[in-house]
Amino acid sequence: MRLSLMPRKSIFFAKFSEHASNSLKAARALDGLLRDFTDVERQVRDIRALEHDGDELTHEIIENLNAAFVTPLDREDILGLASRLDDVVDLAHDAAELVLLYDLREVRPQAVRQVEILVSAADGIVEMMNGLERFQGLEPHWIKLHTLEKEGDQAFRDAVGELFASEMDPAEIIKWKDLYELLESAIDRCEDVANIVETIAIKHA
Repeated sequence: MRLSLMPRKSIFFAKFSEHASNSLKAARALDGLLRDFTDVERQVRDIRALEHDGDELTHEIIENLNAAFVTPLDREDILGLASRLDDVVDLAHDAAELVLLYDLREVRPQAVRQVEILVSAADGIVEMMNGLERFQGLEPHWIKLHTLEKEGDQAFRDAVGELFASEMDPAEIIKWKDLYELLESAIDRCEDVANIVETIAIKHA
């Protein structure tokens, strides 16, 4: 029996697709939470489980990477994708935990708008990861993600501006600004995924 120096090429790409799907699930679950602050502990627990799944996927990718003498992508790109995909889920989880920790009781449309953008970005990542192995048709996806990141920046500025203009309670300002910042960071991590894929596409052109 011949010993393979490289795991089947599809292993890494399959794990990236799983990771992207998990990120989308987390974004959608966070969207559900922010639209309906009921049974918050259960909703946060569900997102916490997705965060755990993301950690497991990252661990599996690293295990496969450590076992491979040759890899289909540069090692730093594999690690970068695994890390950034995990960050998206981590930040969605952090935002959910913050809702629970701060005992937020209302739905602010600015936060809902940010999560809508996050869901769109996570959906774009799923489409991009599904096409990564072929190195084809990737450009429209990373362009979409760059556009969404810009929308996310504007949504964050609008949210913070509205918060300071309308909220008089300093504690509420702190709570919501913290949440807005986490959501902005999650959208940024989606663009980081796009940047890594763009670099990979250039290397393999």
